[in-house]
Amino acid sequence: MPRRAVASAILGILLLLQPRAASADTARDQSRAAFMRGVADAHQGHYTAARDAFIEAYTLFAHPSILMNLGIARLHTGEYVQAEKDLVRFLSDDGGASDEEISNARAGLAAVRQHLGTVRLRIAPDGARATLDGQPVALVPGSYAELRAVVGQSELRVDAEGYEPARQTLLVSHDNPTSVDLTLKPQPGERAHPSGSPAPDHDHTREVVAYGALGLGAASAVAWAACGVRAMMLANDYNTPASTDYQNPATKSSGITFRTAADVLFVTALVSGGAGAYLLLFPGKADKSKGTSLVVGPGSLRLEGTF
Repeated sequence: MPRRAVASAILGILLLLQPRAASADTARDQSRAAFMRGVADAHQGHYTAARDAFIEAYTLFAHPSILMNLGIARLHTGEYVQAEKDLVRFLSDDGGASDEEISNARAGLAAVRQHLGTVRLRIAPDGARATLDGQPVALVPGSYAELRAVVGQSELRVDAEGYEPARQTLLVSHDNPTSVDLTLKPQPGERAHPSGSPAPDHDHTREVVAYGALGLGAASAVAWAACGVRAMMLANDYNTPASTDYQNPATKSSGITFRTAADVLFVTALVSGGAGAYLLLFPGKADKSKGTSLVVGPGSLRLEGTF
């Protein structure tokens, strides 16, 4: 390729990259300006304004060092859960931080954690939704989900389709986890289903099949009796010398037909009647509706109740 063509291609690439580089520099400059504004606000004790400025700075240019200042600002505004996340992320991401910055972040993290405790939640049925102090909780079906919460009273709200909602005030401790094991109570007219969704109180399909089978069995029994009587009458006529149908092939054939029909109807009556009786006497195992049970407490101290 001629040198002039190579030079033209390089120049074209530089022209394409120039707006992006300028845009990145502009975002970084704006982030730096917002960061310095946050530092100034923090020095004046305006931590809410400092927090907003640090959020703006991190949104413009996600430099890990901003997280340390954002976490410390949130420590002062009482946003302890988010402050812990910011400081932990800073300590795990910023490999270029100075020893002083790392020491400052660790001290801030220790101060934040004095205000936090752990809540362990296990909620049934699967598919239930929960919030703690208005924040959604990511539940784990069948297992405990652990989350951080501010020490003191927290409000837990749980609901699920087809179940009565539950509201509970939790006492979160710094030293020991607060455990909640909660099963929602089905709404009136519904009962718990293995899949977690409400199910009807009665299995109407099973009842319909059961009564249908009993009806078929009864009808078959009546027809069996009639066919049996008719078969015996024809056999008597065929074997009686004084009868007009004595040794008559047509009488014999009719007798065999009625006897075969009687045998089939007997088996049908027996099977249908037995199946119907089984379906009625041994219904499917129903899940017992459980009341809303709750276990709350830090560590070994447990409060239990059913409502």
